[in-house]
Amino acid sequence: MNPLALPPALSPDTFLLLRYLLIAALLLYLPFLGIVIAGSAASLVLNFFGRENRDERSLRLSREWIEAVTVHRWVLLLLGLLAYPAIAYACQRFLGGRTSLPAIAWLAPFGALLAGCLLLSLYRSAIRRTTELPPAPFGAGATGLLAMISAAFLTFLLLGTLVHPAKLPLVRSNLVFILSWHSLVEFLLFLALSFGLAGGIALRFLGRSKAGEAGGGPDYEARVRTAGTSFSLAGALAAPALVVLDLITLPATGKSMEVFVMAATVPILALAVFALLYLLPGKGESRPGDRVTSLFVLMFLAVILCHQSAVANAFQGLSAPPGPLAAETVSKGKKAASSPAGGDAAVLEKGKKVFDTVCSVCHRFDAKVVGPPLNEVVPKYKGNVEKLKGFIRNPVKVNPALPAMPKPAIKEDEVDAVARYLLSKVKGG
Repeated sequence: MNPLALPPALSPDTFLLLRYLLIAALLLYLPFLGIVIAGSAASLVLNFFGRENRDERSLRLSREWIEAVTVHRWVLLLLGLLAYPAIAYACQRFLGGRTSLPAIAWLAPFGALLAGCLLLSLYRSAIRRTTELPPAPFGAGATGLLAMISAAFLTFLLLGTLVHPAKLPLVRSNLVFILSWHSLVEFLLFLALSFGLAGGIALRFLGRSKAGEAGGGPDYEARVRTAGTSFSLAGALAAPALVVLDLITLPATGKSMEVFVMAATVPILALAVFALLYLLPGKGESRPGDRVTSLFVLMFLAVILCHQSAVANAFQGLSAPPGPLAAETVSKGKKAASSPAGGDAAVLEKGKKVFDTVCSVCHRFDAKVVGPPLNEVVPKYKGNVEKLKGFIRNPVKVNPALPAMPKPAIKEDEVDAVARYLLSKVKGG
């Protein structure tokens, strides 16, 4: 595969099937991974301060929280690992097959997931035996939490390439280009929803006192309600602001009315969580965990559908390189119009073919993709074809807000042709 080529076009049926597969996999993967991360973080913090302060209630809540979010060792492994191959497969197909990204980009999240699940299982087994954890199991739990967070962040970096497929040539040439503000904001949104969902899990499953168990009683139940409510409210308050940032950082090619409508449902659901926990009367006696959990799952669904709508918009906006028939049609159209005759016409046709095949991955004449609109930057050369050819041969970073242009893998005659084509297309050239 040409490293500077666009992803090959998928048939509409295949594209739709991949979208459904990715939605289903993400809806299984993200909420479960989120409650494991948030619940494990809460358990580790409570265990640390509980041991420092000799607080039986904190130690008990630490144990119950990790038991609730990890369920069972084999359930943790299956639910944590099962959905990832489907996510990786769908991303590969979207981005162009097995050579779309280096193998390490797909294996690193899976390895982090596996390590995180095993280490958190060790931590869970140790805390079930005794809440007075020695350093080794506590360190295993902290390392497992870090591995799970790393797996989630790497997954969001991969998903970020789907909303900006024109950036793929840069990522192939240097994996550091996979970093983006949009992926970072979506990861922070994921953490906010995860902590809110973990709070709903606490309100639903924790705090039921058992006779003769240390640290129980009404005070313990009140502490569970406070912890669960705090987590859920924090997630509900952070989610709307992060959704707005998510839309701001989303590439223009991914935006549409459908994306804005899906995103607008998140603040509405967050407001429902806030009203349920803070405004409605009788909250102290009720157990709203079921409703809070359901609202956060719906928020996850809205964010996933918003992302998939943006993916569909981004791929729909790509222009595939023209085939032989299209090139022939363009050639006939040029000859029929008032194009330069003889060798000049052939050079311009060759330049257009190079542009459509190589340059259009990152450039448009009237819109910013990866690089700036060509209608704004090419006129400054004012017919100086040699100066433009020099830039194409050895690009330099001009605008600090944009990524550096990679050196195109084209021959000298193609450099000349595409430079003349660009100057012939823009006003002032």
